[in-house]
Amino acid sequence: MNMDDGGAPSKLEDSVIDDSVKNRRTTCPHTHKTIHASVKLQRPSGNQVAVRKYREKKKAQNAYLEQEVKKLRLVNRALIRKLQLQAALGAEAVRLRRLLMDLKSRIGNELGVSRVYKQSCNGSSDGCIRCD
Repeated sequence: MNMDDGGAPSKLEDSVIDDSVKNRRTTCPHTHKTIHASVKLQRPSGNQVAVRKYREKKKAQNAYLEQEVKKLRLVNRALIRKLQLQAALGAEAVRLRRLLMDLKSRIGNELGVSRVYKQSCNGSSDGCIRCD
């Protein structure tokens, strides 16, 4: 303080005090690291920018993967439904073949035919009648 003016601080002393307040060290309550108050006014460092870009990239990638999961689940459900339908159609085909064979047998019994239905010579099961 300047004693010549009756104890009032001079402009030089004010600027020195202001600079010391701006540059004093403070402790961050979250990270418990000592930092300069003036650092907060500076641009982010290259590492901070890289970290931010990395996090944004990861966030975008996770969003993309979540969409892919949704699409694949829909495709999976459709394939399961298709497989179930195919199994039902296969069972219906087996039932209809048995019914056809039963009807052929009844027709043969009503006609009094003692012929046996066997496979044809080419291996197909078309109900080829062979007389023995």
